[in-house]
Formats: sequence, C-alpha cells, structure tokens
Amino acid sequence: MTPRQMNLLAALFLAIAVMLAAGAVLSWVAQWSVFALKRIDVRGDLQHVTAASIRAATAGRLKGNYFTMRLDDTRRLLETVPWVARVSVRRVWPNRLQVTLTEHRALGTWDDGRLLSDGGELFVANPAEAEIHGPLPAFSGPAAIARDVARRYYEFSALLAAIPLAVDGIDVSERRAWSVRVSGPGLPAGRIELGRDAPVSLLARLEQLIAAYPMVVAHFGGPPARIDARYPNGLAASPPAKSR
Repeated sequence: MTPRQMNLLAALFLAIAVMLAAGAVLSWVAQWSVFALKRIDVRGDLQHVTAASIRAATAGRLKGNYFTMRLDDTRRLLETVPWVARVSVRRVWPNRLQVTLTEHRALGTWDDGRLLSDGGELFVANPAEAEIHGPLPAFSGPAAIARDVARRYYEFSALLAAIPLAVDGIDVSERRAWSVRVSGPGLPAGRIELGRDAPVSLLARLEQLIAAYPMVVAHFGGPPARIDARYPNGLAASPPAKSR
C-alpha cells in the first residue's frame, strides 16, 4: 500500500470516528429534558373540537421528544378525535407541537348512526352537536355511495327550490334506487321516487317532475303525498293525505 493510499485510509477512519462521536453526542443531547414535549398548540376554525379533547386523545399516547417523535403517528392519532377531518402537525423549537385541524362539516345523519359531511365522508360524532341550528337531513343507503348522496343532495336541493320544496332526506336501496323525502313551507312531508340512474338520469326525471308539479298540485288541490317519477315519459302521484 502506497503512502498516499495509507493517508486516504487514515482520513476515512478519522471521518467515520468523528461521525460516530457526533452521532453519540447528538443522541445524548436529544435526551435532554428541555426537548421533552411540553405543549401542543391547536389551530384551526373549530366549533366542535376543543383543546380538552385533544389533550384527552393524546394523554400518555405521544412517544418521543422534539427530535424523535413520529409526526405521522401523531397525525393519525389526532384523526381519531371526533369531528377531526384533517390534521397537519409540525415541530416548534424546542419542545412544542403545532397542530392545525380541519373539522368535518355535517351535512346530515346516516342510518348507521354516523354523520355525513358536506364532502361526502362518513364520520363518528355526536349528532346532537351537529343539530345546534336545527334538524339535519337524514340519509340511508350503502356506505359506498355516501359521496354520491352528498353530491345529489345539493343537485336535488337546487332544482327543487324552484317549486319550492326542501330535501329532508335521501334513501338509496341496495339496487341503487333513489327516493327523496321533501317538504315545503307549511306543507306536509312527501316523497319522490326517482328510481335508478338509468336509462333516464335522475336529474332528467326530476326536471320533468318540476315542470309538471304545478299541474299536479292544481289537480289535487294541494301538494301530493307521493310522486312516482320512475316512468320515462310521465309520472304518477298520490293525493294529499288530508284528502284521503
């Protein structure tokens, strides 16, 4: 081995030794109590999530300090808190976490006890907390179509407002047949059967119904209790409950 090669090898061993020593020092420093987690700062436009609920969820369950804490694990833990939709977590020197939360916004209740968000996500929370401004629409159907139900709710509501009727709930069968519960100002609740989204689309059936609705009301002398709009070129209606 040439002198030059021996010098390079010695320099390599020295560099490795320095790196190991530096790693040991950093590991030792990282264990200092000053870096132990002291506080969690919670941010976000929050109505339901409180600092107390965050403390309860994290008490005794956060592992590590400023250097060693796994932020992904912390984020997943906080996502289990009721009403929490999304979480962003970052370290704040030398011993704090900053947590930014986004809450679910409840659109209605689902028939399995969960709530449906306005983005079409099902989540677990106390329904009473969601109804502080009044009763929510009620939905039922296979959980896999929750996102479609949320989207259809807004579409149906926009169209029916012209009559005017409000959507009180939507029911979807296992065969994907759609049924809409409606009511109007001072009017009893009614139901609209729309059927499946083919071969005629749900919106096309609803538009056909809206066009004919004034004639149906005039014929019965009041809003029908039930409308069957599953026909491709027409509809059937039941008279108001009071006239039966």
